[in-house]
Amino acid sequence: MMRDRERGLTRRGLFAGIVGGAAAAVGRRLSAAPSGRARLVRVESDRVWSGKARDPRVVEEMVTAGVLALSGERSREDAWRRYFKPGMRVGLKINLLGRPLVYTAPEVTDAVTAGALLAGVSPGDVIVWDRWESHFRPTRYRLGRGRLGETVEHGGRYDKGRALHASGGVAPIDTIPLERTDVTVSLPLVKDHGTSGVTLALKNIAFGCYDHHSRAHDDGCDPFIAEAYEHFVANVRVPLIVMDATEACFDGGPCPADRSRLWRENAIYLGTDPVAMDLVTRALISARRAEAGLADLVRRSHHIETAIRRGLGVGDPAHIEVTRLRV
Repeated sequence: MMRDRERGLTRRGLFAGIVGGAAAAVGRRLSAAPSGRARLVRVESDRVWSGKARDPRVVEEMVTAGVLALSGERSREDAWRRYFKPGMRVGLKINLLGRPLVYTAPEVTDAVTAGALLAGVSPGDVIVWDRWESHFRPTRYRLGRGRLGETVEHGGRYDKGRALHASGGVAPIDTIPLERTDVTVSLPLVKDHGTSGVTLALKNIAFGCYDHHSRAHDDGCDPFIAEAYEHFVANVRVPLIVMDATEACFDGGPCPADRSRLWRENAIYLGTDPVAMDLVTRALISARRAEAGLADLVRRSHHIETAIRRGLGVGDPAHIEVTRLRV
């Protein structure tokens, strides 16, 4: 639960809590569980980095520990089968906008891909993707066949027949989540944003899966982000969110100019509730900005509060429980 320092809140705004509660996907729309509670798992490690590189074995260990805790299963296979089934087509929506300095780590993506394969998904049925081809070039991702047999590709093809009509415009949805995959796993990262305050789980879908219109950025991207996420989960299942917090951005986002704007949080968050995820990880950015003497971004990121009002997740901090693990 969100608590004071004595009961588990660290200087960076971490929220510790007991295991319990959940956010559930009902049909093709996200809604809070009957208990009105949300559960996240934070996995951290002081072994993430070997110099400037992440250790892929440690990252996979972190993701595996997180999915075991989140699912409540004892075996890795059973844990991943809570989210994926044999024959399923899986899309992994990464975020490359902050390249070349900060973007979804390939080690995190590889760990989730490996989990899907362990659950019985065919390598050819996994698509790792982001919107723009140009965003892949200054990154460690390579378009084509991935290391585990998955496909790495860019989006940019849209289904205008099932577009979002809101916020003063029309926003077509990408065909990868809509037509070519059965589920979308969101793999955002922790960053601030000059317009929306923060760019986390909600925005990774809202701006990453839509051809947004000219008014989408009005008023801090609000209510576009909430409207787009609501539209998305009415059409596409999002069974899992894996937030990369191994390295995060607290200033100058979404495309920081230099590494002085970044910090190593050495953590990964897993959950199913985008609102709870954004509230918890926004607090990380707020705490880091406070340490640096920078203005808080909570008021600017009011799209999260709009998402709460629209019922897209649990917004009461007292009902957000975070299981914290160290590997």
